[in-house]
Amino acid sequence: MIKAVLFDFNETLIRSPAWMSLETRSMPSEAFNLLAAQGHILPLDPERQAHAQNIFRQARETANAAGRETTHLDDLNAMVTALGLQFQVPQNLVEQTVATLHRQCLPKVNIIDGTVETLAKLDSQNYRIGIISNAAYSPFLTWTLEHFELLHFFENIVVSADVGVRKPSLEIFRIALEQFDLAPIDVVYVGDDFQKDIVAAKRFGTRAIWFRPEGTPPLSGERAAADAIVSELTQIPTWVDQWNSGTAPEE
Repeated sequence: MIKAVLFDFNETLIRSPAWMSLETRSMPSEAFNLLAAQGHILPLDPERQAHAQNIFRQARETANAAGRETTHLDDLNAMVTALGLQFQVPQNLVEQTVATLHRQCLPKVNIIDGTVETLAKLDSQNYRIGIISNAAYSPFLTWTLEHFELLHFFENIVVSADVGVRKPSLEIFRIALEQFDLAPIDVVYVGDDFQKDIVAAKRFGTRAIWFRPEGTPPLSGERAAADAIVSELTQIPTWVDQWNSGTAPEE
């Protein structure tokens, strides 16, 4: 019996190129430009900016390769220390800078079509709802859901920055299900990334719904790996209901 539906966050419930740029590429330049604009440091010359960018890039590559997460606070602290700026940029200023950069992304977030209707439908049918997401700064997820008045739908939000592991590591799924006190058979996981979401969820033992709003049809092996493939989020409650009733809808 399926009791809970857990979602990925980016490109599944929301879309924000500005936030993803901050997550993966632009944090060093944005952080040090902000600190310079506020008068805390002098503007970085190109060589020091490149050094900071290289530290950030290596941290993100290592996190992806190892399935272990570092936070943006860790990343900015590492860059500040490497550049010898720790006296000008103490811990409280690191925290303030990271928070400011993420809050600046909020007006640039769009909710994926069908998100509100899908969450409301699942909630009305008493399914438990949560998130398992890779993100280097977890408050952004809460702020975004509060901004769109969606936070009340979610019983729990498990973010890689908080637990130290990231998808496709199965450890983050284990942590999430322990917090829900559920077995894998009780859960459906929904995501847009085939390897990090679908393959990982299936390896862990949950059902997996692959959200593919656009793009070419999946290959046969990819199709077989997912329990369902949907082009609209509003299709999800039908799949879950009919799995529970023993009849599955046609894809």
